[in-house]
Amino acid sequence: MSTKITNHYFKFGIHKYFRGSAHELELGHYGQKKDPIGAKAWLAPHDKIKPVHMKGRVKVNTRTRIDWNEVSSVELQTGGALTYYGINFNGAKSFSHAHAKSAKLELISLSIDEGPLIAMINADRPARNQMADEGKDARIVSEVWVVVEAELAEHFKTYGSSSAGVEIKAVKGDAQLTVSGGTRGSQSIVLSKGTTFAYRLHKVNDWNKGKTRVEGVEDDYKGMS
Repeated sequence: MSTKITNHYFKFGIHKYFRGSAHELELGHYGQKKDPIGAKAWLAPHDKIKPVHMKGRVKVNTRTRIDWNEVSSVELQTGGALTYYGINFNGAKSFSHAHAKSAKLELISLSIDEGPLIAMINADRPARNQMADEGKDARIVSEVWVVVEAELAEHFKTYGSSSAGVEIKAVKGDAQLTVSGGTRGSQSIVLSKGTTFAYRLHKVNDWNKGKTRVEGVEDDYKGMS
């Protein structure tokens, strides 16, 4: 798949993922989509889904290599620190444009399919109520891209491609994802602020009568309404 990185989006294949305020967002964050005239668009976070409601619903969607030599340092920056994970890391580490070019850093996609996403929103009453109150501008982060070393990307993609392969627990309010298997054993990352490189949104497009239950959702990539 072809890729492109700018301040405002990460393009993977035909889809563009948001980068605006990515450093402030995590998988499961919900709030109001801001979409002024021009290139900028981002999610203004209200709160996030509790990790307990994410269990059994997150999977490693895909991985992709990046030719960092084709990305300028200006395009890479969005206002927040850039971080990555590797094998046996105790927390995320920061990286620079120069480091990205010299290290084997890739991007992995962590996502929640639409069926589990609907169930997750319905299970978290504060999230469901806030999205109902927000109306047409309500969005939830349903997919994040995280920077990782190539070895960790291989481990996660091999053993975490189904939601059953991803164990989730809460660590200081954030979701810790652990994928186990092979010679690397159990490897974990914590989806905390500063770890999201780019993200996809979903909006609710179908409520039951009274807006007490989500019946349908629709994805929202950068450039869509």
